[in-house]
Amino acid sequence: MFNSRKNGVSDAPEAQPERRFSPTTPLRPMPPADQSLSIRLGDGSVLRMGNAQHQGRRPYQEDSCGYSNLSDAALIAQKGVLAVLADGMGGLANGKEVSTATVRGMIDFFNSYSAVCRGGSDLLRRAAQVNEEICRTYCPTGKVEAGSTLVCAQIMHGRLHWLCIGDSRMYLRRGGMLYQINEDHDYLNQLLTDAIRDKGTVEDAFNDPKKDVLVRCIGNRDLSLADASTAGLELQDGDKILLCSDGVYNALPLQAINALMENPPQNAAQSIADAVVAQNIQSQDNLTIVMIQYNNN
Repeated sequence: MFNSRKNGVSDAPEAQPERRFSPTTPLRPMPPADQSLSIRLGDGSVLRMGNAQHQGRRPYQEDSCGYSNLSDAALIAQKGVLAVLADGMGGLANGKEVSTATVRGMIDFFNSYSAVCRGGSDLLRRAAQVNEEICRTYCPTGKVEAGSTLVCAQIMHGRLHWLCIGDSRMYLRRGGMLYQINEDHDYLNQLLTDAIRDKGTVEDAFNDPKKDVLVRCIGNRDLSLADASTAGLELQDGDKILLCSDGVYNALPLQAINALMENPPQNAAQSIADAVVAQNIQSQDNLTIVMIQYNNN
């Protein structure tokens, strides 16, 4: 027994010194779970998708965005997936109505089994029809009295196809680098082209008060400058595609956007939106982010 004594020596175990624990360094917080939507295409590749919006400091949210029908497996197998973003022009009337009608017009077309959509040329033909309806309804005098940008990204059979009108942007992130796919259809680009041809200076271009005026948009009957892919771009495993309105890239440097895109698509989209809002810009525009990650297995 522990308490028995033999030769005056206790058999009980010796008392142990009190153990003291030093406080440990707190564990780093776990990253939030990936909330991205996952869609498997007909060829076995997987798209992970996310989006985020904020009104900024504007009285109204005039951006719109949407996806094609992601629950229709037959449609996905036939055409892939379409993402659409439109930024209603706040300086004109009916910005929200025009951006909403533009997004709906493109998605309804894509979701129709009778409509052929094999890339940029088909997207542009449909955009011209949508534009005609917008012009007839909102710009009956022939002047651009209402308008919207338009960015469409179709992913089908391992390729990215696109259509871009206006100054909303599409980026490709590959190998840690961020590339702008489309051209901004604003007056600044015209001025810079003139500067290259010795018809002005770069300094004058950036200082021109009309530099941000769009020269092409939905609501303008002339869509000749539209960026429409022909053959598309073959995607690589891990590529990410970003669609965003100018409220994003005018608020954050591209290095910051690129770094935040390291996260899964939904986390990245929300992180970019949060980072823009955190800038606390007095005239912050509406902002919208749509992000897609492509994995080929």
